[in-house]
Amino acid sequence: MARYIGIDYGEKRVGVAISDPSLTIAQPLTTIRFQSKKQLIKELREIVHTHSAEKIVLGLPITMKGTDSQKTVQVRAFAEELSRAIGVPVHLMDERLTSVQAHQTMQQMGKQPSRHRARVDQLAAQYILQTFLDREKNLRNL
Repeated sequence: MARYIGIDYGEKRVGVAISDPSLTIAQPLTTIRFQSKKQLIKELREIVHTHSAEKIVLGLPITMKGTDSQKTVQVRAFAEELSRAIGVPVHLMDERLTSVQAHQTMQQMGKQPSRHRARVDQLAAQYILQTFLDREKNLRNL
């Protein structure tokens, strides 16, 4: 069955989430320590292959005003590179406030977000992917 991978791309850590086979629920998967794009693409290729993922949903860091920043341009370029290297479609999803949401979740769990940064990145990836799954489901139901 199909699965999707969600990614919260960062310069130090990359949070990764995965959908269930019914494409209904996203859940945290892992955090990759960013060393180089080449290494990151290799690890993401392995994840996509292991889980037979058909799509990648990459968080797009749009500014709060809804405009592109230098980071947005970098992520768009990475999305194209990733799609070519892995051979699966990469969809961009607005990631505004996902890190805030992840921090709040950690605090509600009684954990310090600053001590669990890898988990925060996974949760952000989960929120990015869940938003995409919910939108796809709503489009199918129209």
